[in-house]
Formats: sequence, structure tokens, C-alpha cells
Amino acid sequence: MNDVSDLWSISMPGKSNRIRLIAAAALALAALPAAAQTRDAPPPPAAERLGLDSLFGANMVLQRDRPIAIWGRAKPGERVEVSLGGKRAVAVADADGVWRARLAPRRAGGPYRLEASAASFHDRYDDVMIGEVWLCAGQSNMEFRRSKALDLDQRFAPDPGLRILDVARQQAPAPSPHLMTLGGWSRSAPATAANFSAICHHFGQRLRAALGVPIGLIDAAWGGTQIAAFVDEDMLTSRELAPSIADPASRQNGGRVFNGMIAPLAPFALRGVLWYQGESDTHRPEAYGARLAALAASWRKAFAQPLPFVVIQLPAFDPAPKDPSGHWAIVREAQRRFAANDDRAGLVVQIDQGSAHKLHPPRKAVVAERAAAVALAEVYRSGGAKGPRAATIARTKTAIRIRFATAGALSGRDGPAVEGFELCAERCAPVAARVIGARDVELPIPAGTDPRSVRYAWVDVPAPALFDGSGWPVGPFETAIPKRGKARID
Repeated sequence: MNDVSDLWSISMPGKSNRIRLIAAAALALAALPAAAQTRDAPPPPAAERLGLDSLFGANMVLQRDRPIAIWGRAKPGERVEVSLGGKRAVAVADADGVWRARLAPRRAGGPYRLEASAASFHDRYDDVMIGEVWLCAGQSNMEFRRSKALDLDQRFAPDPGLRILDVARQQAPAPSPHLMTLGGWSRSAPATAANFSAICHHFGQRLRAALGVPIGLIDAAWGGTQIAAFVDEDMLTSRELAPSIADPASRQNGGRVFNGMIAPLAPFALRGVLWYQGESDTHRPEAYGARLAALAASWRKAFAQPLPFVVIQLPAFDPAPKDPSGHWAIVREAQRRFAANDDRAGLVVQIDQGSAHKLHPPRKAVVAERAAAVALAEVYRSGGAKGPRAATIARTKTAIRIRFATAGALSGRDGPAVEGFELCAERCAPVAARVIGARDVELPIPAGTDPRSVRYAWVDVPAPALFDGSGWPVGPFETAIPKRGKARID
């Protein structure tokens, strides 16, 4: 027996055989790498289970103030009755046995009982809450477990108002009709959250403390996965962004992870998406911006919602010799531009986190807290911090002045002088910048030069040199310099 998947295909006619095989399965699972134990989906059942989809279950959270979609499988033509806390709806299974009911929006509250029944099944789940639901997705830094985070208390107090759901890693050539989860919904506690996403969980804790309503977190991450795999293939094709992968079965093909892990969630109502990915796309950074925009468009279409996206920008990392210098900077700029030009997106800067030689920074608290602050500011409009951002650029005969949108006065790391700025013409060269007043940075134009653009922190491992009053760093950016007057930076 070389693979745990073999265990699923063995018949178990007797009790003693079942016991032996359960023991063998436990031993095999213990011998597997940790990621396989906790993340990979088992082989699908021979026949789809009748009843509610596995997305639904006890301890779950449904999105408040949004129509509630409930779905599952029944025998073709069967009438299905659904109820939630006394509210009812009826659906009829189509020719493929798929049914979907729709309940009216509800305010935050609970617990409620969710029931679905037909002639062929009766499902009942208790302790269902109504609150805020966020989907956390991306690759390994989103997948990074809470138990491995060095700056998060592993003995935190259980919180029955915070619920988590882990989506199993699976890919598919076409959208899967059935979601594979890792054990269903759980209440937040040290034991249940240990193998859950560190950033997603702490993000949820911060939202819970700020909003005071039930919070549901869904983690759908897969380490080492390129962004195209998370995008609906039709969207990639329509925008001429589909990658060319030699292996047709590779999960890196356009849409493969979307089909297995995202499409089965739709049209579940969400408040927003927390996205942390890009490390696997630095080999082709120029395509990242268009693919990130395609991802947002395809998910908004699949969920039929104008989903907000909170994008976590890549941290500092030296990829040499894998990628040429500057490729990480290009991906960071694509992430910044996406957030700057999408009215329903926010950016989490973290160039002051991580290190040159750690692809997976073990400290996740600050990143999660900044992500929650951005969500509170951009999505809930509740006054959370967003961090300083370059807003406008103006040119005079002798200098360039950049004004920042910031909640507190700017300061350089070592005083008014700020390193990391470059002026670019035929080539880019460092320039001595200075903080002027509370919101401006001024760059002198060297005599005899005609710069066309300016950039800041444009290296794979930047040294953050400019901060706002609360200590948030100014993130990397590149922008054109107007010939005269002032222009907006986007």
C-alpha cells in the first residue's frame, strides 16, 4: 500500500477487517507529510450524497443582510423544503438532481436550526449563526498554519462566535458541483484553529472584536499555485490570459483550482475576499496585473456579488537565482495598481515584514491586523487604518513633489532624509528625497536631466524608509512624472 488513496478502494466486509483497515489508515496518514494530512481532498464518493451540500453544516455562519442561497442534491424532480429559524423556502430538483433554495436576508444573530428535507433525505444542522463571512484564498503564505506562527498565542480563549471552514485541496477540469471540506465547520478554539490559516484566523479574530457579530472564515489556499489556476478558464480565455502548460493535468492550468475549490462555493453569500498570492507568478511578473483583475472579475461573476478584495502585497524576499532582480517589485506594483484602480479593493503593505531568505515569514500577526484594519476601512467604512499611499505628483523646474494620503504625519526612518527613491529617464538613479511638512516628499531634479518617472522601494528586498504616524510603511510604487503641473497617482 503506497498511497493513502488506496485505502479508499478496499472493500471491508467484516468488523475485524474494518478495524484493521482503520488502524492502517491512521498509520498511513501519520506517515504522510503534514500538508497531505490536513489539506488534500480524499477521493470523491462513488455517488454524490443526497441532501445539503457539504458547505452547509452545524456551526456554520451565513452572511447577514444578503439573500441566503441553500443548495444540494435530491432525486430528479423531488420537492425539497428548506427552513432556517422558522423561515421557509421550497425548491425542486432538476434533471441532474441539483436543487437550490433562496431565503430572505437576515440580521446578525443565532443560533438557528437549518433543515432540508425531501422524500429521499432529511438533514438537520443546529448552531447555525448569521454574521459576516470572509473567503481567504491564495498560496502558501495564506495556507501557513496558525500553530507555526511565532507571534500568535497558541493558547487563546475559545470563541463560539468565530467559526472556520477549511476547503480541501483539489483541482478539476470543469467546475465541480460538490465542495470537499476538511471536517466541516468548527468553532474557534486552540485545537480546531491549529491547522487553520494563521493570517485568516487572526484576521477573523480582529473583525470579531471590532464588529461584535458572528464571523465565518473559509480558507481555500494551495501552496505553490499560480494565479491563473484560481481564475475561471473562460475569463482567462476571453481576455487572452490563459497560460500554456505542457502537462494538461497540472493544477497550474487555467481554472483548475477555481473549478475544484472556488466554483463549488458559489453562490454562497460572502462579505469579501482576503487574497494573498503572487510568489509563484514572479517568473512572469508582467502578466500578474491583468490576471489579478481577471480573478476578481471571475469571482464576482461566479458569486453574483460585487465582492470586495483585500489584497496582501508580497513581503520582502530575495528569490535569486530563481528570478531576475526586480521581479518581486513588479508583482508588488501590479497588486498596488489593482487596489488603486478598483473601487472595491484595498491593499495591505508589508515590506517591513519578512526577510531576504524566508519565503514564508513566520510572523503573521501584523499582516493579519493590517488586513483587518484595511477591511474595516474599505469595506465597513468604520474608520480603520489603510496605511499611507502616494496620491498626487507635481513637477516644478527644479523638483518633484509627491503628496501622500495618510492618517498621520510622515517621517523618515532616520529623520527628514529618505532613501529608496529613484528618478528614471534612460535609466534609474537614486535621488536624495526629503519629507516636507506632514504629507509631502520632495525629490530634487538633478541638473541636465529630464526624468520621466519616479519609483520607490523598487527592489526585491526593500529597506522601508518612510512611515506614517502609526508606523505603517509607505509601500513600493512607480508612477509617471507629468510634464508640468500635478497628476493623480494610480
